[in-house]
Amino acid sequence: MKKPVILCVDDEKIILDSLEEQITGRLGREFSVELAERGEEALEIIQELSEDGRELAVVVSDQLMPAMKGDEFLIRVHQSHPETLKILLTGQASIDAIRNAINSARLYRYVVKPWEENDLMLTIEEAARSYLQYLQLLEHNRLLRSLNKATQEISGEMDLKRLVNRFMQNVIDNTGAEKGFLIVEKEGKLNVEAVASAIQEEARFLHLKLVNESPTLTNEVLHQVADTLQSDTFPDYRIVTPISKKGKNLGYLYLENPSTRDTFNYNQREILQMLASQAAISIENANLYARIEERTREVEEEKDKLEQAKVIIEQKNEDITASIRYARRIQEAVFPEVGALQKNFPNSFILFRPKDIVSGDFYWFSDKENTFMIAAADCTGHGVPGGFMSVMASNFMNQIVNEDHLIEPAEVVARLNNRIRFALKQDVVGGESADGMDMALCAVNVREGMLQFCGAKRPLILYRGSEVIEYRGDKQSIGGRSDDNTEPYEQNSVKIESSNRIYLFSDGFTDQFGGDEHKKYGSRRFRDFLDSLQGLSMHEQGERLGVELDAWRGSVEQTDDILVVGLQV
Repeated sequence: MKKPVILCVDDEKIILDSLEEQITGRLGREFSVELAERGEEALEIIQELSEDGRELAVVVSDQLMPAMKGDEFLIRVHQSHPETLKILLTGQASIDAIRNAINSARLYRYVVKPWEENDLMLTIEEAARSYLQYLQLLEHNRLLRSLNKATQEISGEMDLKRLVNRFMQNVIDNTGAEKGFLIVEKEGKLNVEAVASAIQEEARFLHLKLVNESPTLTNEVLHQVADTLQSDTFPDYRIVTPISKKGKNLGYLYLENPSTRDTFNYNQREILQMLASQAAISIENANLYARIEERTREVEEEKDKLEQAKVIIEQKNEDITASIRYARRIQEAVFPEVGALQKNFPNSFILFRPKDIVSGDFYWFSDKENTFMIAAADCTGHGVPGGFMSVMASNFMNQIVNEDHLIEPAEVVARLNNRIRFALKQDVVGGESADGMDMALCAVNVREGMLQFCGAKRPLILYRGSEVIEYRGDKQSIGGRSDDNTEPYEQNSVKIESSNRIYLFSDGFTDQFGGDEHKKYGSRRFRDFLDSLQGLSMHEQGERLGVELDAWRGSVEQTDDILVVGLQV
């Protein structure tokens, strides 16, 4: 891969030579340097870099240059390379020129002449590192898209042998590992079930050894797995990922780079975690399917004597097979049981429609100290990126409420905000993550007749007889950029009475496109429809909301994850 470029533009050659020497000395291993004495010449160089597929990381430009001033040049650069970091060197530049560069070129920094050499180099180095983080984020997103495709490929495979071989090839393709082994528990023993290698010759050798010397290969791999798991610090070029579902260990995924000693980075480890979760579901489904087929054959062999038993088994087969088709959500292990909500509020419903295999929306609840806490959350994005956030946030909520024993919604939301920001390194200088979530969280104490609510950009709607009250929540999300969360979260305390109805929801329903004019459903239409449902039970309301959503959407693709929670006191 060619090095990203740092382009320096100044009409004084001695300054260019000095910048080239200093930048090369500091960043030469990761970046190359290009020089230009005029803006027009620099634009030609940028065009050549684009044609050559080179990344333009940073542009350092003087302001006072013949023909084209620095701010004008940087605006031109921004039009074709908005992601490039721009630094303006100013001597006699006017405030208007600097403001123009900031507003129209998204200026990263401006440095006043004469500058202190070390300060300028630190500024350039910081910009270059920021660009590398941007490239890493692009790579992370590419891996997530590839992961989504990989999970779809294996989720419907019912033959265990084909499943594990396809799974291992996807692992090698998505992580870049040299070779890998899938260890699966069968009849109480761990065995190597699949192997893969990025090197064709080694892949053939490993497959032959798996067929002809399976016990030997299993012992060798399990020895490596044990060494890795028992060491205080995992070798960076080896990684073991457990494969488990609902607390049951199904095996291990072991990868290594023995010849290159290349380390596995954070993105690759996250990808492995998600692949391992999907593998757990798919392996269990394949085993279930295999057992179903075996039992079906037994029933067919005895069909003359056990015709009635055959009918029963076939019905069970049909039910289990239908369940397998829908058992694709990796998140099902972390979402709370709906029965916990219905136990406390029998007259309640949850309308949950993920857009993709996994969802960025999630519901959460906990029964603590005579107080039932319930949340409806909408994480950044949907699909795999949103799924990462929802799993992490749901786990944090369990820790905050069930382990840290916080039950005040504003305190819970504030603590969640801190943990999300820490986990995503959003308060670290140069941190690029802007991910977060919106949430409506309320604590209902039926005994005392009180409801406490805190909303992070999500509302709560309360129906009290003929009165309708909407609590809009705060204008700040949970997580996100450092300047997005500056105020403490507010909390509303509300007196509630028997038969009061409460609604929490994400923006998926209101943002769904459809109807004759192909437009969003909208908040006003949503509230009007809720008004029309107030004569029905909550269960009927949930059904009517689903029917209304389907009718509105028609043949239009679902826009986002959809979540609506309703309960009656």
